[in-house]
Amino acid sequence: MPPRPRKTAHDDGLVHTTLRLGLVIGAALSGVAIAWLLIANRLPALDRLAMLRNLAAGASVIILMLVPAYRFRKNPSHVFVCGLIAWSILTLVYAILQIPFPRLGIRMGTFHFFMLGAVLLGLASALLWVVQLVLSLRQGPPIPARKRAH
Repeated sequence: MPPRPRKTAHDDGLVHTTLRLGLVIGAALSGVAIAWLLIANRLPALDRLAMLRNLAAGASVIILMLVPAYRFRKNPSHVFVCGLIAWSILTLVYAILQIPFPRLGIRMGTFHFFMLGAVLLGLASALLWVVQLVLSLRQGPPIPARKRAH
């Protein structure tokens, strides 16, 4: 069995950053979801702006989920882990919101909601990984310096 690579302090810091950013984005996504739901159900005067409300909330979710992709663009696995932490928090809030809003779960159950996010995150991480591979292959292998003959 080959020896395992040693962990560095940089790796530990990156893991903590991944966890911390996932928690912050999860809280932000939850705030967007709660505001979206409350505005949709408690402010009937804004029903004529439903399309605009849905577009704004959807754009907010997309922008928030692009933060890990930008922050960890060199490490697609960290993009997936950070996004999955954030999406798990959002899924927990989605499950809790089904208590006061029981019709919320009719369209999409909690498990399906979680799987939707997990699959999209997996696809985004794989796409980021492929883009990294293509970019590194485009640069080509490093050319060794030639020694001058005297």
